[in-house]
Amino acid sequence: MSPQSSPLPINDPEAPLIAAARTGDPRALDELAARLRGRVFRFVLRRVGDPDTAEDLTQDTFVEVVAKLDSYRGASRFSTWVIGIAFNLLRNHMTRRPERRHRMDSEAALDGLSDPGAGPHEQARARAFAGAVQAALDQLPDDAREALRLVALDGLDYQEAARILGVPLGTMKTRVFRARRALRTALTDAGQEDFLDPD
Repeated sequence: MSPQSSPLPINDPEAPLIAAARTGDPRALDELAARLRGRVFRFVLRRVGDPDTAEDLTQDTFVEVVAKLDSYRGASRFSTWVIGIAFNLLRNHMTRRPERRHRMDSEAALDGLSDPGAGPHEQARARAFAGAVQAALDQLPDDAREALRLVALDGLDYQEAARILGVPLGTMKTRVFRARRALRTALTDAGQEDFLDPD
């Protein structure tokens, strides 16, 4: 560990690998990247929609992780810290590409999956719902939309999402609550409430 390295929290599951990576162990660095690469790639892909761009930003994320490894303080889980780096790189990327700023792709769109058993009516309903969701998301303030993405789409808990955005926990909860309420209202107004409460 270099002199400026911060101590690691005992409860971080990646702590032994981080400690080894800080000493320059290439296997530890490779293992850390292997454990987190898929999660980072999916996080980025959901926001940029282009696999090539997502791959580039994922690689950039791990370059930053290696460069900043000694600055990891352990205030959050290592995976949260890595996602925070990816988030900052995404923010910079989106600033340069404003036409991509609000796009949110679903898991099905990302995987290129469709329900082969769905008939034309179901497919049309699903497209209408996806369009209504996207339109509703486009109307949300940036901070509320990103809070909702982190919690609902990326599966982060409120504390992790708050750390990534650099806001207090209460602020994060309020942003997600308001975003969900606005989304529900917009979907109800668009006649898509049956997707919200299926029977």
